[in-house]
Amino acid sequence: MRRILCSNNVRDIGRLLENVVFLELMRREGDVYVGQSSGSEIDFVTNGPGGRRYYQVSESVHDSATLDREPSSLRAVRDNYPKTLITLDDERPYSHEGIRQIYALDWLLNEDHKKQ
Repeated sequence: MRRILCSNNVRDIGRLLENVVFLELMRREGDVYVGQSSGSEIDFVTNGPGGRRYYQVSESVHDSATLDREPSSLRAVRDNYPKTLITLDDERPYSHEGIRQIYALDWLLNEDHKKQ
């Protein structure tokens, strides 16, 4: 996590964050898959003890093009399982269109996995 937050190589931050989230999902849920919906890739899908969950990971969604693109694959999923967008945007968690956006550090430090 330190490497992500202190990295000078901006191009690698998103990939490093995805790796951190993947490893944490493996720890929490066991099996982690890459999903697909309407031709769009969903970064991670889990089928752990809490049921199915969808995760999209992005360095930031402050730019409007990224805000439209990143959650679009989650929006295309038409079931009611939890959908989470994990970013490095240090803001209060919020939900929009059934997608919960959360700051990566808050998500990583949250041990109450069932509420995610």
